[in-house]
Amino acid sequence: MTMAASRPLMGGTSRDSEKKDGTPTKASLSVMNKKDKVTKTIYFMYNPTEYSLSKSNSWKTIPIVGYEAPSSQFTGGGAATLTLDLFFDTYESKEDVRNYTEQIVELTKIDKETIDSQTKTGRPPKLLFSWGSVYSFLAVITSLSVTYTLFLSNGTPVRAKMNVSLQECIDPVPPKQNPTSQGSQGHKVYMVKPGDTLDRIAYEEFNDPTVWRHIADTNGLENPMDLRPGRILAIKPLES
Repeated sequence: MTMAASRPLMGGTSRDSEKKDGTPTKASLSVMNKKDKVTKTIYFMYNPTEYSLSKSNSWKTIPIVGYEAPSSQFTGGGAATLTLDLFFDTYESKEDVRNYTEQIVELTKIDKETIDSQTKTGRPPKLLFSWGSVYSFLAVITSLSVTYTLFLSNGTPVRAKMNVSLQECIDPVPPKQNPTSQGSQGHKVYMVKPGDTLDRIAYEEFNDPTVWRHIADTNGLENPMDLRPGRILAIKPLES
């Protein structure tokens, strides 16, 4: 899998996290296709100095006669939201900073690969926010705003700040079933993170790295090394 930015972007700030060789680890947004494979990666001009994550759960309260407090029943989890504040600056090179901001704005528009040939409808792409092997988040952009703050004498913007809100999206797809067998009852799912291997996932899910082949067979993985960040794996219980 080759991941290349649409444009070469500038290096990060001194506060960026670093690789072992001392170079900054670049945060990025990757476009995912229908098969959960990365088709394009856009690296940020500067890494976020901070980001915020929020999530809500739904609970239903049931009054109980004679008690001061009701019983609470969990009815489902809400999608997590990741908010990023990004910075862009091309003042030294005098280049139009929109050459970089527009790369991300384009991700809010309908992805041509998602357009249905019959209904002619589509959707913006799913994205994978990654920051090295430290953090990844599969999501879609729900809102985006850009503010241009510095201009050349001819009006060309050369500095901007951007706020991006990403909403978690996971589409669990159960493994294919034999038509004569019972249908899947909704197995647990696992989203592949950068640096994951099947034996590591097997250890996390079953406390036994040697059962990696069970996960591979469940998900029809012919090549155990072909694990791409953002892919959703079905985790089927081991047969007793």
